[in-house]
Amino acid sequence: MAIKKEYAEIKAGVEGLVGDAPAPLTLEEAPESPSTTTEESAPPEMTVTTQQETPAMPSYDEETNTAPAIDTERIHAIIEATVNEKWDVMISKIGDLTAWKERTDMNILALKQELIRTNERFTNLQNAVLGRVKTYDAGIQDIHTEMKALERVFERIVDPLVTNIKELNRITQELKGIKR
Repeated sequence: MAIKKEYAEIKAGVEGLVGDAPAPLTLEEAPESPSTTTEESAPPEMTVTTQQETPAMPSYDEETNTAPAIDTERIHAIIEATVNEKWDVMISKIGDLTAWKERTDMNILALKQELIRTNERFTNLQNAVLGRVKTYDAGIQDIHTEMKALERVFERIVDPLVTNIKELNRITQELKGIKR
């Protein structure tokens, strides 16, 4: 009957139906077996431990069916040690985060400064091109003004010149007619 009860408890523990599994029993807590064993008959590599030698391990109270008290300080220390170990591994792989942040900040600052310098160069280039365009525009305006003035001069000269050419042609025709 006791074997079936133990089997049912083990099965319930494996299936997750029992909250906490019972802690292993020490030799003092273990029930006596039918054959009596003494420390002399134990193999030499095995040592008998007492409750004082083992770390404070809470045991499962079978009579009240309650779980042992949890040592929160020990759990906290284990978690903290694990987190510190993982943090150290991550830092060794990544490197110093503050140095990385400083390098990144310096690179960003350098990029900003280069962007400002490029913007200033572009503005200067734009101003230079606009200055050249204004100079060419002023030159074209001057040429336009001079061409208008030359056009007026030609208008004044062309009419008398055409008249003189017509008269010369008439005189030439008259002289040819007399010679014949």
